[in-house]
Amino acid sequence: MKQSPLIQLFFDACREHPQKTFLVFGSHNYSYSDIQHKVSHLSEKLARQGLRKGDRVAIYLFNSPEFVVSFLALNNLGITVVPVNPLLKEEEIEHILHDSQARALITQREMRNGETKFSKNLKTSLELSLDLMLELNENQAYSVAPESLGQDLDSASAALIVYTSGTTGKPKGAVLSYGNVAFTIQSYPLRFCLNQDDILLGVLPLCHLYGLLVVLAGAMKAGCGIVLMKQFDAAAALLLIRSEAVSVLPAVPTMHQFILMELDKEGKDSCLDSLRLCTTGGAAMPKDLLVSLKERLKVPVLEGYALTETTVIATLNPEDDARLGSVGSVFPGIEIAIEKDGIRFNSSSVLERTEVGEILLKGACIMKGYFNNAAATAEVIKDGWFYTGDLGYLDAEGYLYIVGRSKELIVRGGMNIYPREIEEVLLRLPAVAECAVVGVPDRYMGERVKACIVLRSGASLSEDEIKSFCKAHLADYKMPRTIEFLERLPRNSTGKVLKRLLC
Repeated sequence: MKQSPLIQLFFDACREHPQKTFLVFGSHNYSYSDIQHKVSHLSEKLARQGLRKGDRVAIYLFNSPEFVVSFLALNNLGITVVPVNPLLKEEEIEHILHDSQARALITQREMRNGETKFSKNLKTSLELSLDLMLELNENQAYSVAPESLGQDLDSASAALIVYTSGTTGKPKGAVLSYGNVAFTIQSYPLRFCLNQDDILLGVLPLCHLYGLLVVLAGAMKAGCGIVLMKQFDAAAALLLIRSEAVSVLPAVPTMHQFILMELDKEGKDSCLDSLRLCTTGGAAMPKDLLVSLKERLKVPVLEGYALTETTVIATLNPEDDARLGSVGSVFPGIEIAIEKDGIRFNSSSVLERTEVGEILLKGACIMKGYFNNAAATAEVIKDGWFYTGDLGYLDAEGYLYIVGRSKELIVRGGMNIYPREIEEVLLRLPAVAECAVVGVPDRYMGERVKACIVLRSGASLSEDEIKSFCKAHLADYKMPRTIEFLERLPRNSTGKVLKRLLC
């Protein structure tokens, strides 16, 4: 592989559409050519700092042109990118940087000195620490770096390390190869058809693969534009869709829910005339929400299913043959099976709805493994099959239906949360004897976090004290919204906590 498939997409788009608008952010418009100059400039800057092909570098930025430029410049050098969610707190960030062995962190000074402050330990933990001070409107000459500074990349080499919430408390880094990425960006256009006249709303976080490989890479593949939002806000999203004539809205179910609510405030006749397509993923889409979205917006809504570990590709409901309640059929080149009681079924052998089991996936999209964690990798990848931990069934035509999860994952607004990570924080409180965290239904966010707490004998602790402690150590989306104090946790005969009784 001569170069990163992502930088190849970008340079191809720059050659074919140099003056076409690529990014809209606030009051600024940037053409493909504008961003190419910035990418070349930053590539040179990073190379002068000593960064080379194969290094690991983290990006800690909100959605912005700076994120896009940083990501593409690192790809240009053949550097492994470690996206860091800007909503995370200091110790969560520290874990990712230490675990990934990142050589450098690209961020902005205001993010380092603002609400999220970096400890002295973190500041000195990186061999390099780079503040990204890119004035994207500066008027200066650039020495354009040659295309593909990261020449001759191995398709098996790591393109990305993306951290997922972990069952053992700490997030694990899913290592995605250049080959994984190439498969995804070559496969999505088969069903997710964009054209050069489209304008996408870039509201999904670019630190997540849905935003990175579906929205950003999808736009570059089609040579179209993206209207970037720093963070989601339904009212602001509606204004941008209308003012910028957005035609494609990729989002998670919670975002779609709040957009519909905002439209309802405007009245039953309000609409979004420029839209031609919506996509949804990242969490299960309630059937009634899907129906309401289609009826209100009068456009197709493509629902898909994928995981970080499958390079954000697995199934998608085609526009011309969608099945309500299904997340579609697999993309070409991906195998799917259902395993129940040790027996593996595929679509030709699973004809009854009662055959529910764990969903397994296999193909070029499956990650290389978890970074420096062979044991965790062996738990989920067996004989080339990735065990998703999700429960579902296949119909006779190969359409997948999700019915639940075999793992304890909580999905809030499209963000994945594992209870153990929160439980470990709660157990640091001296007054807490034991605790259990579960997900409970939430009308707007899908699920919310509930913490059930047993205090030590004679100890006292208020709900506000618990939430204040959690706020200092956990990202806001992981915060327990409901606290329940119990005398004891329900357990079975072997001592296992019966979490289903706490929901």
